[in-house]
Amino acid sequence: MCAVLTGQSTFKALGKSRKAIFFSLLRKAVIVVPLTFILPYAFNLGPRGVFMAEPISNVIGGLACYTTMVLTVFPELKQMEEKSYT
Repeated sequence: MCAVLTGQSTFKALGKSRKAIFFSLLRKAVIVVPLTFILPYAFNLGPRGVFMAEPISNVIGGLACYTTMVLTVFPELKQMEEKSYT
């Protein structure tokens, strides 16, 4: 969960609030809800599957958020850093 929250805070601080909202909705609505219904029955996990949905969504959402940061934010920060040295 820390990766997603950190990513959301970073996007918000950089003025990219759309991405922060997207990752918030991605993790809760797009990943957690389907996993909550799928895991208990698909893998015979029963109630344990419901509880496993949250950590799995944290990992998936965190990886998606980190990947987006690497591809969009880090290059912008490098450009800003290069401009400050010149």
